[in-house]
Amino acid sequence: MENEYILAIHCGHNASCALMRDGKIIVAVQEERFTRKKNHTGYPKCSIDYCMSKVGIRGQDLSRIAYTSTNLSGILVKSKYSLNFSVRDYLDYYGKRYYLPKMNMENETCFEYLKWLRDSEKFNKEPHYFDYSFLTDEVLRDYNKSFSLFRDEQTKTLSKHLGVERNKIRFIDHHTCHAHYAYYGSPFLGEDSIVITLDGWGDGRNQTVWKASNDGLELLAESCQNDVGRVYKMATLILGMRPDEHEYKVMGLAPYAKKSYCQGPFDVIKDISQVEDMKIVYKNRPEDLFSYLKKHWEEYRFDNIAAAVQLYVETLAKELIEDVVKKTGIKKIVLSGGISMNVKMNMAIAELPCVSSLFVCGSGGDESLSLGGCYYLNRKNKNNRPVESLCIGYDVKDDLRSIGEEFVSDRYNVNKNVSNAEVARLLARGHIIARVCDCAEFGARALGNRSILADPSKNDVVQKINRMIKRRDFWMPFALSILEEYTDEYILNPKKIKAPFMALAFSTFPDLYRNIHAGTHPYDKTVRPQFVSKKTSTGYYNLIEEFRQLTGIPALLNTSFNLHGEPIVNDVKDSLRAFELSGLDHLLIEDTLVSKRDKKSA
Repeated sequence: MENEYILAIHCGHNASCALMRDGKIIVAVQEERFTRKKNHTGYPKCSIDYCMSKVGIRGQDLSRIAYTSTNLSGILVKSKYSLNFSVRDYLDYYGKRYYLPKMNMENETCFEYLKWLRDSEKFNKEPHYFDYSFLTDEVLRDYNKSFSLFRDEQTKTLSKHLGVERNKIRFIDHHTCHAHYAYYGSPFLGEDSIVITLDGWGDGRNQTVWKASNDGLELLAESCQNDVGRVYKMATLILGMRPDEHEYKVMGLAPYAKKSYCQGPFDVIKDISQVEDMKIVYKNRPEDLFSYLKKHWEEYRFDNIAAAVQLYVETLAKELIEDVVKKTGIKKIVLSGGISMNVKMNMAIAELPCVSSLFVCGSGGDESLSLGGCYYLNRKNKNNRPVESLCIGYDVKDDLRSIGEEFVSDRYNVNKNVSNAEVARLLARGHIIARVCDCAEFGARALGNRSILADPSKNDVVQKINRMIKRRDFWMPFALSILEEYTDEYILNPKKIKAPFMALAFSTFPDLYRNIHAGTHPYDKTVRPQFVSKKTSTGYYNLIEEFRQLTGIPALLNTSFNLHGEPIVNDVKDSLRAFELSGLDHLLIEDTLVSKRDKKSA
């Protein structure tokens, strides 16, 4: 059958939609890019509409459709808690308002809390596509009952939106989606490998181990006692940052602590969990984990806590991988799930002697469940194709055709038909440029098409980007885009691991470190690189190559193009707004260069 279309939808944290045609993901987008609400939760209507209109199909053209979780909580999706909660709200949730009463079987207190999530104006400011009238007092008192009722509502909403029969819509298990994205989206397709999913929670599990082969995926082990994500999340909160969003800041802070100083806070958590039969399970876990951590970390400094929790994650992950390899004999590993976003953990796994090769999927958090859903629905056709490029999102060319070039020439200098050579010359002179070209990247990492770019050898660009553009925490490192054929000169990678999606960290060689230092972690000199391929990122590759010819440096500092706390820009309007509100020198949209008046163009 030609042109067989499959649509998969994720409506939980960081909602998304992906569309597959004949075994290939052709478009995938996140709802946050359209609503401009970071980590948007709920029905991704804008995403669905874009995917369908981009390809020019209707609901009846879809052969299969699915949601990518079986047991989502309607009350949590309705409240959009990860978007609407303050740090104070999170503290209350884990403390006296919900977590403690739940453990103490104080049912009325828990019921009042859930009513607050349902009824408070704080959680009802934005329109809902789902009809949440099923969340009656009776349902709030019977939490599990809401799962089936919410599935009914999801089915009804999607059926009406796309004009399809309800019996055509399926629900796929959360970790099954993570695993299928991991394997079918990897370069190991057709080879025996081990797929491991790690996250905070999803459909009753937070860790799985699968054997992958030509015959598909076979589940070997699963756990609901993996506390790695939960401990990291609680550490983020205890350090005064937002859980479900700022865990990466804890990871960036960790290298600044001295190893000897982090031993105390590590001793607090080292025996919470253990590895047993290819599973992370409880060992000496306190019943009230949050209160335990808060109490026992009171005497320790923030950076030492960050280092301790990172050490905890790396230690358990390595023990898990070693156990899996020992029991299966398979040394090729693929990772997915929210915890796979921890690039330092991935680095520790890659360095294990028992691992021959490692692949970490791009943006393995819940946003990529929609991609995994497509792969799962198509698995029997035997024509699933890997994700070679994540630049499968919103196409800025569509934007330019529909709204025209809305550049205000009396406010900016506007130069059209600008070449990569001209842009490279500006970068070499120390200018900072935002690049908006072609299709947006799916997921959390900017890979050149919605990126802020700079010369990675310049000492002042990090401070300028932090102060005038990103307004991010001073300790956080930037990333590096490097031409793949030059990686061996800069990056220690003896196993020749592929890293196209900024999903792993590596050590760097000291000889040429000065050329790329602004795109690395300033304290431990590690790098989170994007290996740029001419085949999959032709335009971006050519820009970096022009920069290399000018400077001898085959790389650029790369960070996502967004203002602090906002999603990555999507279209021309977003880009011009972020440009105007920041200290950026230049904005490149396709081959049009927009420059602030006090900056000279090429």
